[in-house]
Amino acid sequence: MNPEGYNGPFDKDTIETKSPSINPLLTEGDFIQEGQPLGLRSLPIWLWIVLATMVMSLVWGSMNWYQGVMQQEKKAEPFLDVTNREFSVFLWQFPSFLRANALKKTAYLPGFQTTKETLVLNEADNFVSAPPDLLFLYHTWNRLLASESNLRPINPKEFSEFLNQVEEWQPKFWKKAPKEYVQLIDNKEYEQTQNLQTLSVSQLPVLVRQAFQGWKNYYQEGPEINALAPTIAQVQAFLESHPHYKRNFWRNIQQVAGQEVVRSDYLYLLTQAAFNPEEAFPTDQLAPFLKVAMFNAAQANKDKIKHADSNPLSLNIIAQ
Repeated sequence: MNPEGYNGPFDKDTIETKSPSINPLLTEGDFIQEGQPLGLRSLPIWLWIVLATMVMSLVWGSMNWYQGVMQQEKKAEPFLDVTNREFSVFLWQFPSFLRANALKKTAYLPGFQTTKETLVLNEADNFVSAPPDLLFLYHTWNRLLASESNLRPINPKEFSEFLNQVEEWQPKFWKKAPKEYVQLIDNKEYEQTQNLQTLSVSQLPVLVRQAFQGWKNYYQEGPEINALAPTIAQVQAFLESHPHYKRNFWRNIQQVAGQEVVRSDYLYLLTQAAFNPEEAFPTDQLAPFLKVAMFNAAQANKDKIKHADSNPLSLNIIAQ
């Protein structure tokens, strides 16, 4: 109630409440926008296609530019001047570093396939993209061991298997292959040769011979190599003939790209004053690449003896 004589905001004793107004229902026309939409939505579809094409072209162009710059830098730097093809021969001797065998494959050796031990064919002759320490290991191997390979006889049937499985050595995937090699493969002339090792280097390059032997070691002779248990005397004899496998060359190259190359006790036994040469050499002191080399040397020697037995005149050559 308002006090007498007071004209307040209310002129009645009670506050009247107004019923809420009822909003009218929305019709279908309220949802229809007849005006032109604003912003990017107003662009026609053909313009979107043009913009998308331009963006893709820029990305593709920048990637090609980057690859070109990297290739130029590698040409100017001998340390980086290694092709995927050349690198693949090294990896057959150190197969744990193959991309197919690596735990982390992202951005690792992109020129190699992920699920197979071979190369991406259209990148076989591009410069390799590899971790610097792995490149250093390649150069160490190439400088010390590559020329010491004990190349064994190459059977033409096995060579055909090699070409079918490791396709990058087929001439159609090797643009810089020597003409004599192209003729040898395309005309299948090698099938008439009992041992391809007797061919000239121009017909069968050393790189192909090394790749074949690495392939054979990896796919056909792995169990035999793993089971190799030479005596101390046999290891000593091999190191005398192949001194670059000795401990002093490798003891400081233990870990590369997160993987073990040799253990800290590599050939440690030979540093001791006394040992029995007829005992088996501790297998944990023999690096895998050393066992592969010893296996190939032993097989090459067997092949020589076998050849000598079939040709008495060659016995004098071996004895000399």
